[in-house]
Amino acid sequence: MRLGCNDESRQEAAMSPFRRRRATAAVLACGAALACVAVFAACGTTGSAAPSTSATAAADNPTPTPVPSPLITSGRPPAGAVDTVREFWRLVGQSRLTEAQDFLTTPDSPIRLWDGKDIAAARFVRVAPETVGKAPVAGATVEFAVDVWIKPTSGASAWGPAGVHLLFENVARMSDGSWRMVESGTGP
Repeated sequence: MRLGCNDESRQEAAMSPFRRRRATAAVLACGAALACVAVFAACGTTGSAAPSTSATAAADNPTPTPVPSPLITSGRPPAGAVDTVREFWRLVGQSRLTEAQDFLTTPDSPIRLWDGKDIAAARFVRVAPETVGKAPVAGATVEFAVDVWIKPTSGASAWGPAGVHLLFENVARMSDGSWRMVESGTGP
């Protein structure tokens, strides 16, 4: 028997390796947590482990691009394409052209260059019957004509007096399944 040893100290000595492993595991866990905090801080993420909502949305919804699709050259235009054109003209009529350009046109659409200053008000009227074109512009899936009521701004305008105008809309199917406008004009 050793001096100063009793049954309690023998039990403690026998458990020491287990306690040492547990302490080592706790130190490693704390170190890992501190390393994660340092990584998040370096990446500009807030203290939470979850990525920001906008970053998640951007990763889940990359900018859609036109996808090769069979051209639609007869029949009725797809409902999604018509809805896109209707929404575009609704937004233009509400003086929200930038929003319409950002969300309803293809990335390289010339519509994005239009400043809209020649239109005071606009309203989608209808899809002109039997107007699906045989040859949509490059990058478009379908071309069809619509009637749009347009009130030009005061002063000289190429639109003439307020009234219904026949416009030819070229629309593309996008990689996310949506439809976006490629081109809009007064002639095919």
